[in-house]
Amino acid sequence: MSVTKRYFLGSLLFLGLVIPTSAAVYFQVTLLAPDLLMLSTDQGSYCNNSLLFSGVEGMLLVDTHSGSDGDALKEFVDSLGFGAPRYIINTHRHEEHIGGNALFGPDPIIIAHHLFPDKLRSGTFLFSEYPSIAFPDITLADSLELFFNGELIRLVNISGSHDDNEIMVHFTSRGIAHISSVVNGFNFPSIDKDGDLFQFEPQVRRLMQLLPQDVRLVSGHNGRGNGFEFLGSWDQLAPYAEMMKTTVEIVRQELAEGRTLEEMQNAGVLNGFKQYAGSYVGTDDWLLYLVDALTVPGATSEDICIPLFEAWKQEGAQAAVDCYRRLVDEQEEKYDFHETTLLSIGAKLYTRGLYADAIVFLLGCAERYPEGDYTYYTHYLIARGFQKLDRLEEAVTQCRESLRLKPEFEDAAGLLKELSAVETGQ
Repeated sequence: MSVTKRYFLGSLLFLGLVIPTSAAVYFQVTLLAPDLLMLSTDQGSYCNNSLLFSGVEGMLLVDTHSGSDGDALKEFVDSLGFGAPRYIINTHRHEEHIGGNALFGPDPIIIAHHLFPDKLRSGTFLFSEYPSIAFPDITLADSLELFFNGELIRLVNISGSHDDNEIMVHFTSRGIAHISSVVNGFNFPSIDKDGDLFQFEPQVRRLMQLLPQDVRLVSGHNGRGNGFEFLGSWDQLAPYAEMMKTTVEIVRQELAEGRTLEEMQNAGVLNGFKQYAGSYVGTDDWLLYLVDALTVPGATSEDICIPLFEAWKQEGAQAAVDCYRRLVDEQEEKYDFHETTLLSIGAKLYTRGLYADAIVFLLGCAERYPEGDYTYYTHYLIARGFQKLDRLEEAVTQCRESLRLKPEFEDAAGLLKELSAVETGQ
């Protein structure tokens, strides 16, 4: 049974140490074993989960949260008195899993998938400009075993579904496995540009072969409905794999019969799977993923982010957005255009605190794709940027546009309420 505290009224006892309340309140902390913690941060519609393992040989972290959460993580780690982590294991390369890597300096040995370094030097990750100390010291292509603090920790390549550089981290005697984002709280998953929807089912079934039946599963993210302290079980893997298989078959059949995405949405073809819509990927979002996977050919074009990054560094954000527009209009067949490219760049710059540049990229995205699938989120992030710059009237306008496009979007509704309260002085 896990022991969980959302906000600490006193202190948390861990390995005989007293953690100051000021360091602990930022995270929801779940005690998985006497020496193993799950640290979760609230990301709005979902939470972000890392692991902290400590003992006589020092500390090991599995994932380091986002850059905006990294300072709090470092404070938490520093409060334990072990010094810098001996090891950092990154389950994959996304910002919310590696953002705190560099804060611990050059001492930790960072371990990740062998594709991890190249992935941080391509695509929208160029705009994160990670320093060299954030990159792995050791990479693995297949598997690796680490014996630390008396524990055999198995690292296994489980890439291919959510992203192409994921690894599993199995604390063997403690019966805990962090399985990256292959299973996000057993909700509908998300798929990165380099991921593959059709690999979820085989990777989930592979986890059944890799892990013992009494294992407890930590997801990269849990949906709001799961709760921060959620741990999955081995028994949930088979039904989850079947959900993947069945939803693919349903949509494949619907497409074969000539039905459009809108017709499938109106008919509610996936209504029988609503219990999986507990995260930032809802039923309609999963349906869109399925339709795209079954109808859109894989990209073989060049990385659009390379000329955009060069334009940004040399001439600024607006020049990069203008470059994007020009390349879309003049060289559409050459580059890997997607409506989320400018959104993703804007999100990365926002995370770095470069709010003005982030807004320029995001406004460019909203202008180019006014009715896009993610335009509601683009306007929400623009609102957050304007809020950071204390341009509250513009933030309110963007929030309202986000809600016009997606009235049920809780994050935008909450932000609008917050902004309205500030405007009225309440």
